[in-house]
Amino acid sequence: MPMQPVKQEDLEPITLVEEEPSQKSPADGAGASKIRAFAVPGMHRESKYKRQPFVTGRGAIRVRSFHGRLSDEGMAFLDDKINEWLDQHPEIEVKFVTTTIGQFEGKIREPALVLNVWY
Repeated sequence: MPMQPVKQEDLEPITLVEEEPSQKSPADGAGASKIRAFAVPGMHRESKYKRQPFVTGRGAIRVRSFHGRLSDEGMAFLDDKINEWLDQHPEIEVKFVTTTIGQFEGKIREPALVLNVWY
C-alpha cells in the first residue's frame, strides 16, 4: 500500500485550554464533581392515587419496584433505597414482597435483583 504524504499542518502540536481554578482546591475534597446522572430524579414520580393504602394487614393496593445489581454493593444500595422510601412514607404498611433475578441489559449485561413491594 503506497504511503500518502502528511501535511505539515497535521504535525503541529495542539495546545490545551486551561480551566479556571475553582474556589476550593480538589485536594480539599470539595471540588465540584463533573459526574452527572441522567434521568435519575424522574425515575419514580409521585402520583396522587384515589385509593388510600390500608393499614389493616389485608389487601395490597399498590406496588413499588426496586432493582439493583446482584452483588454485595448492589444489595447494600437496594437496602438503603428501600429503607429511605419506607421512612419517607410512614403511612405505608407492606403487605408482601416478591423478588425476581434476571439480566439487565445496557452497556453490559449483568445479573440484577428486582424487588416488588406490595402495599
